[in-house]
Amino acid sequence: MNKQDQLLVNDQVVMALREGNHDAYEKVFVAYFPRVKYYVNNLTRSSTVAEELTQEVFARLWENHALVKPSVRSLTSFLFTIAHRVAIDFLRGRRVRESYCHEQTGREEETVSTEDSYMARELYRVVKLVVEQMPARQREIFKMSRLSGMSNEEIATRLAINKRTVENQLSLALRKIKEMLG
Repeated sequence: MNKQDQLLVNDQVVMALREGNHDAYEKVFVAYFPRVKYYVNNLTRSSTVAEELTQEVFARLWENHALVKPSVRSLTSFLFTIAHRVAIDFLRGRRVRESYCHEQTGREEETVSTEDSYMARELYRVVKLVVEQMPARQREIFKMSRLSGMSNEEIATRLAINKRTVENQLSLALRKIKEMLG
């Protein structure tokens, strides 16, 4: 964390975060996002995956803000513990998916195609339902990112908001979708 970021987060900011203050959360997000992303990237070896997983880490931080102990040191430990768990869960899941795909190569092409088609339709239906239930701004940001393929910077520019706000909203949207999919 550089000197400027260190000034953003102190024990008072952590206390405010613990009490649910969104401005304090934004300060923590801005100060820690690059470090957490770097850490996750080292574990996953993918900057794209690291970006999404880091957003997941901050969504979990917000959901569990009341559990943070009131000090910068505790916050740092809390964040990196979440980051480690999220990255390990991702890596384990990827290994399971790869194993499943490997097993499926021996099955008849027609059966897999029919099952895949059905699963894709069901997945689309569930995701569409979750997206429609999101708050309007979050839904707009999600659609711009995932359906229009816009980068976070492009979305921030078009909506005249901070790039970190875009990242935060995408993180929360992805969290909702993951929760709904189980």
